[in-house]
Amino acid sequence: MGLGVACSSSQPPGSTTEANGPAVSSGPSLFLLHTTPADGLVLHDARTDESRTLAAGATAKPARAVSPSGRHLAFSYATADSSHLTLLDLTTQQAHRVHAAAGTSVAYSLAWHPNQERLAVGYYRPTDDGGRGPGGLQVVTPDGTTRDVGCSSVREVLHWLPDGSLAARTDDNLYVVDAGDCATQASLDIRRMHHLRYAPTGQQMAYIYRELEYDRDRGEYVPDSSFVLSGPDGTNPETLFGNERHARHHRWAPETNEVALDVRVEASGHRQVVVYDGSRPTFLVSPDQTTADQVHPRWSPSGNRIAFTLRSDASSQAAVRVKGQTRRLGRVDGAVWGWLDDRSVVVPGPDSVRVKALNGTTRYAHPTPQTLLHVWRRSAS
Repeated sequence: MGLGVACSSSQPPGSTTEANGPAVSSGPSLFLLHTTPADGLVLHDARTDESRTLAAGATAKPARAVSPSGRHLAFSYATADSSHLTLLDLTTQQAHRVHAAAGTSVAYSLAWHPNQERLAVGYYRPTDDGGRGPGGLQVVTPDGTTRDVGCSSVREVLHWLPDGSLAARTDDNLYVVDAGDCATQASLDIRRMHHLRYAPTGQQMAYIYRELEYDRDRGEYVPDSSFVLSGPDGTNPETLFGNERHARHHRWAPETNEVALDVRVEASGHRQVVVYDGSRPTFLVSPDQTTADQVHPRWSPSGNRIAFTLRSDASSQAAVRVKGQTRRLGRVDGAVWGWLDDRSVVVPGPDSVRVKALNGTTRYAHPTPQTLLHVWRRSAS
């Protein structure tokens, strides 16, 4: 079966499995979208402590993105026999599927229009050697409209640029294309560029540039990786950190061209979070105050704070920098998930996912899901 919209025997979004017992309005006004091995894809209402199964037996796929208005969440998942992309209205909690394809290996990529409720969707089935196989590029809207962009080779979308064009890619090249007919406006060889991420403004992109350099002492070629910023089409590249820094986990701030990442710092002997605002890199914590690795930076919604993982041999702790101090927020599995608002950090732990205040107080806890897709506040309406 091809990669068009396909029927599936799997349970579609919208089916429900209600928790037993009457609804009790005692918890915080939060919703969690997550998966569990037993129930599949679940929408949990923290206020009433009720759960609704959206897709039985589903597992999460990586692609997910919130619209600029904050109204809609696009997310992907797989069932036993198919792959799906769904839009969830975060106000009404109504979900509808916008794409489905047979097979569980289909990869999705998403890019919202910068100021409209329109979503560019790339999809493909990976080839045996890891390439981008059959697929396509579409534009979908929350009202159910779907339009094929008309691309013959592009399978993955990276960003919807401010001028209305789309940044998309094949295995080897970046293309800036017209969102109406996929006419090519610019192209770039990106075979040595990895982890491409666009700033929300669409004015810059960041990536790891990797090539092989000959090491005379070792008598062999070794990987050499640099962290680079450039224009949206690859012009005016600027190398911020060379291979000795081992730059990782770069994240753009909301609505600005500030970028945070973690790098190796010889002065402290640890990995540290550094922020670049267009003028010069600045350490989040001074090297002389650093006693453990700082990795996986996560910006707050306003872009004024950064949460991160404080990693040592003993354990990993969620942390946030506030008023010149590093505040620890408890054990974390891997990376901090993100922020609920500028005063609340979502921390996945060994036995529960917790919403933590900046003073370390636990505002809410929920048994650890298999994958946490999204957390948001209930609408006041």
